[in-house]
Amino acid sequence: VVSQFAVQILDLLPKSALFLTMTDLVTNSQLRYTQVCHHYRQDVYVADQNLMSAEWFVDGQMRNFPGVAFPAHIYWPSRPDGFNMRMMVDNNFGKFRVMTFAGTKDKSFEDAGWKQIPYGYAEEFVRPMDLNNLGPWQCNDSMWAETVPMHLPPTPPYVNLSLTKYPEGTWEYKALDEYFIAVNRYGIYAFNLQNEYPRTALPACIYVFTQATRDLPKEKCDCSLDHYTILFKNLGH
Repeated sequence: VVSQFAVQILDLLPKSALFLTMTDLVTNSQLRYTQVCHHYRQDVYVADQNLMSAEWFVDGQMRNFPGVAFPAHIYWPSRPDGFNMRMMVDNNFGKFRVMTFAGTKDKSFEDAGWKQIPYGYAEEFVRPMDLNNLGPWQCNDSMWAETVPMHLPPTPPYVNLSLTKYPEGTWEYKALDEYFIAVNRYGIYAFNLQNEYPRTALPACIYVFTQATRDLPKEKCDCSLDHYTILFKNLGH
């Protein structure tokens, strides 16, 4: 299950993406293992945000990230010799599509006009589209909604995982939980676009809702998945 989860994450990332992750389970136990040991999707640069906050990381690992511009010695927004997420995104503007997993450690990028949109299991940094000043990483939300079937995580092969055998707290359960977290993120984002872009956002909502309700556990499990069951049932009404 864990190996299948890693492959799904990598499959949905664009070519040569810069993927800024959090959590050791995803970074080392899944993605890096799959890349190094199975030589899979080695074009994707995976950097853990917590490791970027270690004194040794940037200086010691920079050679493994050719072309990536680390703005300073350490990812630590409050330190004089540190950098924040806005600086990281700005410095790599137009060179990579920059994605995150499990959010970011700071929100400084929002002050520079960046926002994040769901893309696979990740969230991608983009700017609103300006027709008078087109540039890299601009995104029109209507176009995003129209392409949802292309990048929404597909139903994983472990969707019917035995929650008795793999209860909350196991890695297998976490892989399943992350699938529903991603689908839930899509559903909320598409739902919030309906008033402005009904022609594209409504079909996107239906597409996400249909897949989610098909994949959710059929019975209450007294676990975190119950939250998504309630949410999507309410959206359906």
